[in-house]
Amino acid sequence: MGLMSFATFLMTVVGTGSASREVTEHVDLIELNHFHDCLGRHVYDQVIFYEWAPDVSRYHVRAWCLIEDRDLVNRRPMKRYSDNLYEVQWQDRDQNLLRIITGTHYRESWTQVDPERANKKLLDERLRTVLIRRSVTKQEKVVEPEDTEAIDPELSQNELAAAPAPEAAIVAR
Repeated sequence: MGLMSFATFLMTVVGTGSASREVTEHVDLIELNHFHDCLGRHVYDQVIFYEWAPDVSRYHVRAWCLIEDRDLVNRRPMKRYSDNLYEVQWQDRDQNLLRIITGTHYRESWTQVDPERANKKLLDERLRTVLIRRSVTKQEKVVEPEDTEAIDPELSQNELAAAPAPEAAIVAR
């Protein structure tokens, strides 16, 4: 094995830092949403990840991410014909890892109401089941997003006390 082949082997087995870290998760529904303003002008595209809540017979948002112009391929859901699932993957810069999210169902929508924000009214963001967050080493620091929205006053104190930390949804930009 030559020196170049050995170096290639090491990079494949050991990895090259952030590219070697990946997290794969499964959700019940992946939605590609095209949001438009009240005049019908395109504002942004986003991917929303949902979990089915059988107790209330509806989907609840787990997380969402914006699709930027430079993300022509990697944040757009693609069908995997090998197992009939839909997949979204992207490099999560905040968590320094490759995220791969698969979903059983897929839909694409064009709306003038943001489905993720509307879903917040049904289930407070802090009560969502979050995507996996990798553990942080002592040398690293994860900066949490600021909570800019007020808490829904209709939530009971028990629901608020049982809510997870405000890292509820990933926002990969």
